[in-house]
Amino acid sequence: MITVAGIGADGWDGLPDAARRALESAEVVMGGPRHLDLLPASVRAERVAWPSPLLPALPGLIERHAGREVCVLASGDPMFYGIGSTLVRLVGAAGVRVLPHVSSLSFACARLGWPVEQVETVSLVGRPPETLNAAALPGRRIVVLGPGPALRPRSPPC
Repeated sequence: MITVAGIGADGWDGLPDAARRALESAEVVMGGPRHLDLLPASVRAERVAWPSPLLPALPGLIERHAGREVCVLASGDPMFYGIGSTLVRLVGAAGVRVLPHVSSLSFACARLGWPVEQVETVSLVGRPPETLNAAALPGRRIVVLGPGPALRPRSPPC
């Protein structure tokens, strides 16, 4: 069983008890470096930063730690364009327990005062920036999900 814990910008302090317990009892914690850096010293698990590119390496990484208590850290809701969905596809729903946090979409909409149901969501994770073109229409509210600072536009911004 792989436990996937969503973590927010508030880090360890914002985690519910179930996620804290999962992380504290894990033998291995996987995630991005920025997520792993949010963990306190009390989490004594081996910390494994995601390789790049992640998807081709993921099956071997999961296999390498089979039989160990593994917890994965993810941004917000791991089932919203996140690693939770990828792990479920890889090992099946019965092999993954997800402890979600507030999604990045809900967080952004709360900050902007936009109703979630009135927002178009576009993910640029693993997709070219041109993916955004189809959604960019006058008057439309768009939340764009991206991989972080590593994303570099291939063409000048409009």
